[in-house]
Amino acid sequence: MTTVTLNRINKTWGGFQAVKNLDLAVAEGEFLVLLGPSGCGKTTTMRMIAGLEDPTDGELLFDTERMNGVPPRQRDVSMVFQNYGLYPHMSVYDNIAYPLKLRGVAREQRDREVKRAADRVELGHLLARRPAALSGGQRQRVALARSIVRRPRVFLMDEPLSNLDAKLRGTMRAELKHLARELAVTTVYVTHDQVEAMTLASRVAIMKDGVLQQIDTPERIYNEPANAFVAAFIGAPAMNLLHGEGQGQHFVLPDGLALPIVPPRNGPLTLGVRPEDIVIGPDATPGAFASDIFAFELLGDNTLITLKLGGQHFVVKGDKAVRYADGDRIGVRPEPSRIFWFDGTSGARLRAT
Repeated sequence: MTTVTLNRINKTWGGFQAVKNLDLAVAEGEFLVLLGPSGCGKTTTMRMIAGLEDPTDGELLFDTERMNGVPPRQRDVSMVFQNYGLYPHMSVYDNIAYPLKLRGVAREQRDREVKRAADRVELGHLLARRPAALSGGQRQRVALARSIVRRPRVFLMDEPLSNLDAKLRGTMRAELKHLARELAVTTVYVTHDQVEAMTLASRVAIMKDGVLQQIDTPERIYNEPANAFVAAFIGAPAMNLLHGEGQGQHFVLPDGLALPIVPPRNGPLTLGVRPEDIVIGPDATPGAFASDIFAFELLGDNTLITLKLGGQHFVVKGDKAVRYADGDRIGVRPEPSRIFWFDGTSGARLRAT
């Protein structure tokens, strides 16, 4: 197994800095997910690990071996990218088998490995077809099978499930998690989908504008976000973030609405609370307030109630048996122990002293 270490990595094109002073250490056999919005630098980081891009400065190591300037073919990495990279003149079987053929694997073993990889991604019945006869999702699964058919030093995956339908995406998440445990190969996985990150990762590294915001286990990132950006990026539905000011015993929104929630200090603040940490009930209890329902949604296993506070959406997650109509007035109370406070200017989390 292999460790991957990035020491103060920078990547610049002209005047644009895509990755800024990135320090990252991926342990042996770890499944690390790089998570963030488009343009945050996560794919650029993975391409530097693959050798498809060279760092402007900084050091990249596999174990203790410096990889700067080492060609991709000499790094022994297996890659799955958004663009499938399949050979159009080859069958599915031959596309999957190609890495093994290059390594000189015997035909009998090659046949076993190809069929096993194809079955894992539900392509066993399509081995004779060519890529042109496949859907986009099927082509992505061929690329994934080609990646897992051998055991490289490092797996690199750039949104490999992005073209799959919702049901198959769920199946493949479970399969990938099982494969990661079974193969124990160091894996770097890039996605903007926080559900994939939460379900697959040993640790999640969240990036914004080329800067690493937080790296930790999914559970700790969910429960202990470092800043407002991380807090809003993890969770479905996302954490409510209300921007306002602390004024004595109240948190006051921009339109002057004063919520009976005691802020940690006066001045610009952002209040954060997750939709599932809000209680629906009488507005007479401490910390509770009333508001009209802006939108009510039944999702089957739960309900979502959207309020509008100071021109900002505030979502409450309720039980599936809850029934309201748009325009109804309800009382809500954020659980005091589950309220997060962030600096209104920097977004940094304010922790209790």
